[in-house]
Amino acid sequence: MLFPVCIGVLFVNNLFASIRAYDFSILGPPIRDVPLHLQMEICFMGNKPFYCPKSQQKSYTANANRYIKDRILLSPKRNRDNFSDRLPLYSPHQLLSSFQYAPSPEIHGSFLRNLPLLEHGKYTYGVTTVTNGMKPSSDYSVLPTRGNAVKSTVVPLFTTVLKPEKEKDIHLNVTLFDKFILSLDQFDRKFYQITFNKLLSISPLDRLENGISFAQSGLFLYLALTALSTELDLISSKEIDSNLQLKPSVSDKIKLIKQIISWLPESSPDLKLHWATRLVVEPVLPVSQEFLEGAATALNIQVEWLNGTETSEELTKNLNRRVKTDSGGAMRNTFEEDDFSEGTCSILLNTVYLRARWRSPPTVLNGSRPFRDSEQLAPGAPERSVRMIRINDVMRYAALKEWNAEALEISYATPGLTLLLLIPRGRTIKSLATNVTTTSLTQISQKLRTMRVAATLPIYTLRMTLLLPDKLQAMGISRLVDANHTKSKRCGQLRLSHAVQRIMFWAEAGRNAYKDDGIEWDETPEKEMIVDRPYLFFVRWKNVTLINGNFAL
Repeated sequence: MLFPVCIGVLFVNNLFASIRAYDFSILGPPIRDVPLHLQMEICFMGNKPFYCPKSQQKSYTANANRYIKDRILLSPKRNRDNFSDRLPLYSPHQLLSSFQYAPSPEIHGSFLRNLPLLEHGKYTYGVTTVTNGMKPSSDYSVLPTRGNAVKSTVVPLFTTVLKPEKEKDIHLNVTLFDKFILSLDQFDRKFYQITFNKLLSISPLDRLENGISFAQSGLFLYLALTALSTELDLISSKEIDSNLQLKPSVSDKIKLIKQIISWLPESSPDLKLHWATRLVVEPVLPVSQEFLEGAATALNIQVEWLNGTETSEELTKNLNRRVKTDSGGAMRNTFEEDDFSEGTCSILLNTVYLRARWRSPPTVLNGSRPFRDSEQLAPGAPERSVRMIRINDVMRYAALKEWNAEALEISYATPGLTLLLLIPRGRTIKSLATNVTTTSLTQISQKLRTMRVAATLPIYTLRMTLLLPDKLQAMGISRLVDANHTKSKRCGQLRLSHAVQRIMFWAEAGRNAYKDDGIEWDETPEKEMIVDRPYLFFVRWKNVTLINGNFAL
């Protein structure tokens, strides 16, 4: 039923309408600065505006086809003295006539359910939050279904239709940061190419097309190398700068590290991000105070010294304990005693742990699904299968016809954090991996278009140990790595005999997932995708890749 419109006059001073960028446009100049207590709600049936029902608890799921609800927010005024003297008069009719219903062909949102809203870049979309007890992701049998999740929390956040201002939380030197972005992009691609080719060369015969799954972080290795370059001799430092293709002064390096670290996302209920860098130095090797108070402090590098009397067993236990601590107890048994049989110089430990919650709670599908990760299975070999989830959300998609592949970007609950997938149309990622090493992700991102997608994805957890010395040498950073150390011979300067990057990346359903009850509760998607084959993934924080790798089961 329609609700009657109250007749009256609303006194406002520069009404500012903050609405969803999905299906409205403002006619005429925006009006601002209105007291917070002056506010009302406007609903639409078709393209006709009317005043919303007063009840805020009503569920709109049952009436999804009747109306779309929106709110006009009146911004607070600091000084209300003599406020009425400066108020222009606006009638309800004038207010309603300042809006025009204009559905966008490219931008879609889930506004027809009683959902909390989370901001994603320029637009605002709906996300369900289950209010019953949190369930461990490993036990999907006890997850709620969408049908019995009858309560949800409404958190009304809104996005203005005005052109957004430049982000003010990034206090960076733009010129230096832009150079860093370009430098990191090239470093990421080189690091990925070397890791993929190395793992491909040691893969079993039935995995010579796709290799094995892996994860790495070019960003945190880049930052560690930048910090170490401030302590190395001039030639070694120039070698690192040349490979990073960024040659700032020592003070600029420290400033850049500080700015990047302060810019990274912080852990929250929606995101668990732990990272750490440790430098374990050979006995009595001097480390300058400038390094300890400069780059090491900026990157929070924990510097420790060996005492020279440790046995391989003691060294193994101590280093494994450090990695376990840095990962919050998640990663263990990084080293074995045999790793130190030939002695040590200095040791670099780079640890990253990332577990993020999806913006739209997924549905855990029943049973396992076939995973097509080989063009030709060996005779008699069973097909591989994997557990999967289904996510129905507003995503960004592009068909990469020149690569015979597709790109899909899915949002996490943390605004600005996304998962970009590059998915071949066939069963092999070999050619796709080659293309990625010669193309910036920025070029791919520019092709993505916003639409509602229902994506079926594998669920897994990757724990990765990357041995870095041979990869650094392959990238042209050879002086930092000591390949000729022996048990009786010390390096005498800062050289790495061991360098390890430990990565743990979660691509699971999460604790706010639903179990599959066979009913589609979400809005009808524009595109269906089943990712049942190997793919490349990139966890992106705005325009920077935090973790990337391959999933090949």
